[in-house]
Amino acid sequence: MKVYNQPGPDNTGDLLTLVKQIQNNYQNIVIASVTGNSLKKACTILDKTKLIGVTCPSGMYFDVDKMCTGPFNDLAGLRKIRDNWKKDGLKKIEMGISQKDNDYFSSIGVKIVKGSIPFFSVSFSMRIHFGHINSIDIAAKTIELFSTGTLVCLETVLMAVDSGVLPEGVKVIALAGTEQGLDTACIIRSCASANLYHPEKGARIIEYIAKPGISYIPNVDIQYLRS
Repeated sequence: MKVYNQPGPDNTGDLLTLVKQIQNNYQNIVIASVTGNSLKKACTILDKTKLIGVTCPSGMYFDVDKMCTGPFNDLAGLRKIRDNWKKDGLKKIEMGISQKDNDYFSSIGVKIVKGSIPFFSVSFSMRIHFGHINSIDIAAKTIELFSTGTLVCLETVLMAVDSGVLPEGVKVIALAGTEQGLDTACIIRSCASANLYHPEKGARIIEYIAKPGISYIPNVDIQYLRS
């Protein structure tokens, strides 16, 4: 396992190179991609026939004016992305793969999954609008102790199975990161979200390929993220 000095998008290229070295041992590679950029990079390095891109549900966006604190301020790679958005005069960044990019991925045989995020969705709305933290939030923040990308890797696998593009009970490579880009890759036994804690069918994080040594855990009261 490779350990990165810090989390963030600057690790994307190296992570994809590491995954390329083992991709022939697995049938599926599941990649989290908020805007489609990480998935595009993966398509230039990895076997496109193995790729499953997982993106955000409709209605979510980054509020650029509220990125003065948190990971987009604290991590150099994310800060650069934020500053470029500001330089371009952007205030609101939609989270999700555009229809144009979706058509492109479909044309090269890359499956795209878009749906509710298992540890997010309704619990996120309750946190933002009611100020209520529940057991799902606690479970998510516990997984983020390993890395933010670990949580997202698990969520993307659950979403891929829930959508029907990935079977249960298979070992897959999952890639994710901290807000943007890729900094975590692991091998996960797949399952549907309804079976997550099943004693026999449940998901298992089997092995890490790479991850940040110290995870950056965003505040549970996220100010730059809105739906």
